[in-house]
Amino acid sequence: MSSSTPKTSIRPTLAVVEDDAELREQILLPALARAGFEVAGMASALELYRAMAGTSYDLVVLDVGLPDDDGLSIARHLRSLSPTIGIVILTGYGSGKDRLRGLQAGVDAYLSKPADMDELAMTLHNLAKRVQPGQGQADAGPGRWRLDEGGWRLRSPGGGEVTLNLFEREVIKMLAAASGMPVRRDALIAQLVEDIHDFDPHRLEMLVYRLRKKCLKLTEEELPLRAVRGIGYVLAW
Repeated sequence: MSSSTPKTSIRPTLAVVEDDAELREQILLPALARAGFEVAGMASALELYRAMAGTSYDLVVLDVGLPDDDGLSIARHLRSLSPTIGIVILTGYGSGKDRLRGLQAGVDAYLSKPADMDELAMTLHNLAKRVQPGQGQADAGPGRWRLDEGGWRLRSPGGGEVTLNLFEREVIKMLAAASGMPVRRDALIAQLVEDIHDFDPHRLEMLVYRLRKKCLKLTEEELPLRAVRGIGYVLAW
């Protein structure tokens, strides 16, 4: 593989979802790490979704034939979560009809196996230009917290940035949409899980606590996220 790597200020975060362990661990992950990506490997959709609960990814490479879900279904779900995340499909099926299905699912690129590592890396770097920090709401006025258009990064009044994980993103998006009005705890929990009775409310309190602490640490500014006694939470920005 070529040693030439486009330079960016922050290494793009990349999830590689491939159930072939040898292909994933011996070829894809080392090559893409050398190409300048902060890369993590998963063997299934379940592993990806679990990882996304604690980490946000700029880019995802998906195998179509995974053991627990279809790669195109995963792509469709990821696209519903973020309009900016870069999605690349790797597959042994390369017909025009298959590529059309990929485009309809919101895939950015559809590469046939065996993938050329230089082509894959360059495709991902081109997609990363779209999702690197500084895109979103960089033009919004000063003096307030704001959420980028993809929903994955908070920007502080002083220009600091905080990358959100999946749960943090869903909570902040819901609070932001309420325009300064309190949002009930059960409504926030329902945004995170299908059955609110399977979710310990203390986990929401801990999520809010950790998010406020993370924002303060990374930006030296306090996120105006407050608990409203007997109701839930309000984002007063």
